[in-house]
Amino acid sequence: MALQKQQTSKTMTFGEHRDLEKVVTTALPSGKQKRVNVNFDEDKHLRFKAACVKQGTSISDVIKDLVDDWLKNNE
Repeated sequence: MALQKQQTSKTMTFGEHRDLEKVVTTALPSGKQKRVNVNFDEDKHLRFKAACVKQGTSISDVIKDLVDDWLKNNE
C-alpha cells in the first residue's frame, strides 16, 4: 500500500519547487522564523561554540550574520 501525499493550499511544500519564482519573491510576514539544521563534525562545533562564547555571541547570531552577508553578495 503506497502512502499518498495530502494536497495543501501552501505556496510550496517540502520537495516541491514548481513555483520557485513566487516563493522567492514573496516576502514572509514580519517576525516569522524558520529553523535550519547544519551538521558539523564534533571538533568544529566545539571550536565554533567556544569562539562564539569568547566573542560574547551565539552560534545562531553568527550564522545569521554570515547568511545576511552571503545574500548581499549573491542575490
